[in-house]
Amino acid sequence: MKNAIVALVIFLIAFAASSTEVASYSLIEKSLPLVLGASLGGVLACTSIVVSVLSASSKSTKQKAKGSDSFAKFIGSIESDVKILVVCLFFAVALPYMRTLDYPISIEIWDYSSEFLKNKFFSAAQIFVAFIAFSVIYEIVSVVVSVLRNMMVMHDTEN
Repeated sequence: MKNAIVALVIFLIAFAASSTEVASYSLIEKSLPLVLGASLGGVLACTSIVVSVLSASSKSTKQKAKGSDSFAKFIGSIESDVKILVVCLFFAVALPYMRTLDYPISIEIWDYSSEFLKNKFFSAAQIFVAFIAFSVIYEIVSVVVSVLRNMMVMHDTEN
């Protein structure tokens, strides 16, 4: 429930910050997929670094990591975060296309036209996807740094 409320608040902020100007939303349409794709590559590279550090470690360090709750939590967190990031990348690519479609339903609220509301909604959705993706990237970096710190502690306690 808490996550749904946070997501709703983020979407409302995104809706307030969104624009219906072509120059404004085309900027995010052009750059967001590239940034998220590069970030996904970086996340996978960070994960690879952790795995390579672990595989180069001694047998006792590997056993500590294998039995560690924090390492298991790291693996689970990375897996779900990467999946969320892939979904965000999908929407970053799909939303600009979906904006161009003609929908059979026409909704007008107050004096706002259907086209205005459609552009406002899709711009808000793109900003929402960006917020979620960058939050996930921040979390992944935090978790990777935390695991690397813990691995250094495990190395120090071996001697």
